[in-house]
Amino acid sequence: MKFEEKRISREEFFKIDEKNVMFITNPGRMGDEDGITFIVKDNNEFKIYRLGDWMYRTKDFNEAEFISLDDAESQFPEWLEAWKNEENKDYKGKYTHIYMGFGNGLSVDNTIYNQFKPFLDKRVEEYLQKEENKESLKYAAVFDTWNEAFIDMVNEKAD
Repeated sequence: MKFEEKRISREEFFKIDEKNVMFITNPGRMGDEDGITFIVKDNNEFKIYRLGDWMYRTKDFNEAEFISLDDAESQFPEWLEAWKNEENKDYKGKYTHIYMGFGNGLSVDNTIYNQFKPFLDKRVEEYLQKEENKESLKYAAVFDTWNEAFIDMVNEKAD
């Protein structure tokens, strides 16, 4: 499997049931301030989507098809709740929120979190082995490797 983000139309977006969202990022001040990536599980298939153009408009920006952060927050209220509770250790919701530095985050559905976490830990460990200042880069490591960890998880399950 390759990690290929697809754009989604407004009409398709507003048909998504949040119960099927397994992964969703939140934008930060650096790294990914221009949108979010989310992964929906449809039967046994994962679909990867990208919402963007929030800060930096592309040449093909289409106002009629634009999906804003407010739209995403209203469509995925449990994600918004997890994001708001990122520092609350007692929070129990649909997602486990993983901080990725500079305000960026990844929310992982709790039904898949325990399956995903070992793959993420392995990728983060590999990333940090090449770095001298491991402590300062631990969040960047999550930001840079979560999608590879997702692919590892899906590919192992497919074997």
